[in-house]
Amino acid sequence: MLKKLLFKLLHGAGYYFRYTSVLHHPSKQVMAPSTVLQFNEAERTFLERSAESFNYSIDYSLGYRNKAQFLVHLRQVEILGNSGAVVQDGKILVESVFEVNRLAKSPAFKTPALLLSKYKKGLYTSVLHLPWAENNNYHWFFDCLPRLYFLLNTVQESINIIMRADLPPYQLQTLQFILDGYPQAEVIFIGRHEKWQLDEFILPSFVSNPQSGYLPQSVRLWLQQKIWQGYNIQTRRPKKRIYISRAKAKTRHVLNEQDLLPLLTRYGFEVMRPEELSYQQQVQLFFDAEAVIAPHGAGLTNLLFSERCKVLEFHPANLIKTHYFLLCKGLGFKYNALVGSIGDRLENYTVDAQEVEAWLKDLTA
Repeated sequence: MLKKLLFKLLHGAGYYFRYTSVLHHPSKQVMAPSTVLQFNEAERTFLERSAESFNYSIDYSLGYRNKAQFLVHLRQVEILGNSGAVVQDGKILVESVFEVNRLAKSPAFKTPALLLSKYKKGLYTSVLHLPWAENNNYHWFFDCLPRLYFLLNTVQESINIIMRADLPPYQLQTLQFILDGYPQAEVIFIGRHEKWQLDEFILPSFVSNPQSGYLPQSVRLWLQQKIWQGYNIQTRRPKKRIYISRAKAKTRHVLNEQDLLPLLTRYGFEVMRPEELSYQQQVQLFFDAEAVIAPHGAGLTNLLFSERCKVLEFHPANLIKTHYFLLCKGLGFKYNALVGSIGDRLENYTVDAQEVEAWLKDLTA
């Protein structure tokens, strides 16, 4: 009795710890089938090493299946402004927050929140994904915006796209680029301390997989063209070689970066810090690049907007991530990983300068 009462109190405060799935919902509309990526031996070796560094919690060396893409038409749901989670019959819909593992870390699942309830008429959708996409361009461009592709190109009736009221400027701007040419769609803003009761809602599936920047070609080309056109990206010559520094970041420093800089300069690389550039400048920079070297980090998200380039990514030995390898796989870019020393508690590490130089020599061969 006490347990039931406690649940009711927590549930009334916006605290949900039960969930359900829409994978078998009768209104589910499959927009694109699942696909399987094939890897060569060197790629499988890299993926195996990555999986080992994560204790095999994610192991793409055994195979990579890109999800089937779908839309689900729902009635009588709530959307939570503190997370973007969608709730029906008192249960969170897993597919609204990516997957079960991410759901367990979501504020919708574990954080009590007093949310003001409001009723809204009309047809709604949302690609909110908090806290991950709060001010992170990787999650914005791979977890959020791609979800709009099938929805905008399928739904012809007027639809409201729910976004949070405090979007960073680059997110609001690129969202506007995406919506250009879709007069049926309008952005409407929800507060973090609100939950909206909706009669009709279309839930678009997430397109990406965990630790993966791979996007189906149709979605990728659409996203690239929208952003290139929105920012009026121009073709420039000669192409650039750039090194993305994390010297001002809180984590994942290359501890011997200063030793690498003279070597990189000798091979024509410019040191760049994306956080010092506008987002238009970042997209133009990567569009102009013929070669990119960088430690793993969200700055490599902008490879999505490169015309064509070669990539060398640094990783600490105990945390080898596959996000940008899989992005390059989809883009058809030549990708190499350089695994450094074991990272410390802030994921700081060193890399072998001789291995870097070997890659640079091959680049100019």
